Amino acid sequence: VPARRQMDDNALEAAATRSFRAKHEAVYASERECARYDTELCRCQDHAGNLHRELHTLAPRLGGGGSAADIGAGTGKLTRLLAPTCGRVHAFDRSAGALAVARAASAAAAHISFDEADARCLPLPDGSVDVALAGWALSYLKSEHEVWHADGSYSGAWREEVDAALREMDRVLVEGGVAILLETMGTATEKPQRDGSHLYAHYRARGFSQRVVRTDYRFESRRAALATLGFFFGKGVARRAEALLADVADDGEACFVPECTGVWWRVKHCETTQ
Repeated sequence: VPARRQMDDNALEAAATRSFRAKHEAVYASERECARYDTELCRCQDHAGNLHRELHTLAPRLGGGGSAADIGAGTGKLTRLLAPTCGRVHAFDRSAGALAVARAASAAAAHISFDEADARCLPLPDGSVDVALAGWALSYLKSEHEVWHADGSYSGAWREEVDAALREMDRVLVEGGVAILLETMGTATEKPQRDGSHLYAHYRARGFSQRVVRTDYRFESRRAALATLGFFFGKGVARRAEALLADVADDGEACFVPECTGVWWRVKHCETTQ
């Protein structure tokens, strides 16, 4: 029975992964949907500013005019977070639509550049940035290169692809620079989920330390919260949020939805290898 239950759980995870990937591919393929994602979701996330404090604690050079690469920058949430204290920010993403939204939001900032690029092949010289940040990005490499089987098990070369991205982050970092990874560990939940994730275990196996920060959302109304979470995360997250917000009126009352974000970091040393 336990083996059967594990197979059922794996099959559900496979279906959820495929659905999640398809949903996000549709969003990132459309500049209009990217703009909606940025306005309705990204700008509501981490209302307390915990990510800013966390990043500057892990990488003090961010506060002293250092340089940063924002890898998988999307619509520029982290780029905008880094820009005020960085001397130079290089933002990269594979989605032209997402970059168009990011570029428009930071058009006046001459020290930010935006380029289409893959995390495994960055157009930067060796040892050129103090911080290499990949926020909610490398999990997409895993989902693209994992292969799910009928019995719920999976295989694929995702570890090799993730390692290629980690090597590229290491390549562009100066000695003593910091590689930082962010991944969602549960939206509409007070406690972190996915502790058993193979991806997160892989990060730790590659020498990354891990901690969890809260990146809770503030929405203008319960109606807006449920619509936005359903748009990007799907019905499961929206249902959890609906239960949490059961006592909140549909309109006219701001509401908060908890989220846990995993943070992994590693300092570059000459002996660092993948």
